[in-house]
Amino acid sequence: MNKTIAVIGAGLSGIAAVKQLTDGGHQVTCFEKAESFGGVFADKKIYDDLHLTISNYFMAYSDYVPNHQKLKFWSKKEYINYLGEYIERFDIAKHIHYDHEVCCVQKQGDKWLVTYKNADTEQTKEFDMVAVCSGHFQKPKLPDLPGLDMYQGNIEHSNDYRDKHNYAGKRVLCVGLGESSADITSEISQVARKCILSLRRYPAVAPRYMAFQEDPYFTIDTSWLTSRIVNKLPHRYHGGITKGIFNKYVTSRNDHVRIRGEWLKKSGPSHHQAVTKNERLFRPIADGKVTPNIGGIERFEKNAVVFKDGTREEVDAVVFCTGYQLSFPFLDVSIANMRDLYKQLFIPEMGHSLSFIGFVRPQQGGIPVIAEMQCRYLSKLASGEAQLPTLSEMHDVIKYDTKHWQTEYKITPHVASLVNYCHYMDSVAKLVGCMPQIPSLFKDPMLRVKLLHNPQFAAQYRLDGPNNMTHTAREFLLSFPNISSWPRIIHFEVALAAQKLLSRLRLDGLREISK
Repeated sequence: MNKTIAVIGAGLSGIAAVKQLTDGGHQVTCFEKAESFGGVFADKKIYDDLHLTISNYFMAYSDYVPNHQKLKFWSKKEYINYLGEYIERFDIAKHIHYDHEVCCVQKQGDKWLVTYKNADTEQTKEFDMVAVCSGHFQKPKLPDLPGLDMYQGNIEHSNDYRDKHNYAGKRVLCVGLGESSADITSEISQVARKCILSLRRYPAVAPRYMAFQEDPYFTIDTSWLTSRIVNKLPHRYHGGITKGIFNKYVTSRNDHVRIRGEWLKKSGPSHHQAVTKNERLFRPIADGKVTPNIGGIERFEKNAVVFKDGTREEVDAVVFCTGYQLSFPFLDVSIANMRDLYKQLFIPEMGHSLSFIGFVRPQQGGIPVIAEMQCRYLSKLASGEAQLPTLSEMHDVIKYDTKHWQTEYKITPHVASLVNYCHYMDSVAKLVGCMPQIPSLFKDPMLRVKLLHNPQFAAQYRLDGPNNMTHTAREFLLSFPNISSWPRIIHFEVALAAQKLLSRLRLDGLREISK
């Protein structure tokens, strides 16, 4: 049964929602408050000198992989061009209403009333379902720091940053480190009189391009980090590989590489925390243009900051790169933590008629393909081809997943939407019915290697299941070079076989005990 569905937002997740839901035969209306698509990447919404920290093959949707391009990191303009091509190729534009801001979403019986504003006109329309695709980046988060209200210098959040020249000749404090902060702090350091970076702890920072690979052009997300087999095996395999790489970093002759290696060792195991995939900051640190202060801020004064180590610095401006908080001003539903939702998608008590798409942060890989997978599942639910578990079962899954992710990412538990890309994608793919069947080494050895040992590209989930693209997906996967040598592939195959055998022996032992 086809449904009428309102999609809120025409960013990465909203575009995925329109495509996947219309593929399922549903009537979709997308409301976008801006004058163009792209969300945070749209013109004038983010600084121009931005390059993505996820490669083009992972930022692209699975039904339109840009395999005619070389593996690269798109600029903001290049990514917007890709999204424009995608919208045109699949005739998505007719579903998007620009300059339409959603003001209110209310449940009335088994329907949803969506009130939206266009120019000075306000209207209300009825829908069967609502998919919220407005994204994380709606309400900037400022830390509650003593004395900040008394500070008389300029204060700006990274959300509003556009031009480094506003900080020329000034003493600037940048607070926090993420992908955007690495860019912003680096840019400001080029023109500032002094640039200080305040961090509470040493973060894990990864390069865009994976160092010490056989092929130097592999990116961080097309390395073994996103291979299914490394994410199936115990963490010691991941840790063993990274330890060898970190040791090479700290003995490097390049001072910026050496500094990053020292930070990585101090930050703790990278597989237990959020990782900033932007190494740009370490050159200005090595050159003395950025002065890090690790430990946090004690307080602000009228024209200065005092750090917890007792250091006091006079500063003319502060840029907070401190992230965002969840905000759904058009809903009367309050969500404090996305982990409270089933698969970080659905409020259990409301079923699938209200969904939140793209509010999952993958430690590796990209959000667009996760949003796409979520929408493939939503489409099946809307059509009645799949059913949500019972209320109690959903709450059990929520408890299990929350505990699992908090244990997995115990160093950064405050990043409440963080998941393992490989595991999360597989878990939803099973619900969709598009989980790839991994053949044995004897039946189809090359496909097995690509599915198990190569990056877990979203194209894998187009081999089988609804709206599959078997030939195209297989061709792309087989054409991508092996990221591991054959000795390493054999080593991992043996390790996986041993793990399966040990699991079977443990299970048999438990059965004997239960008798």
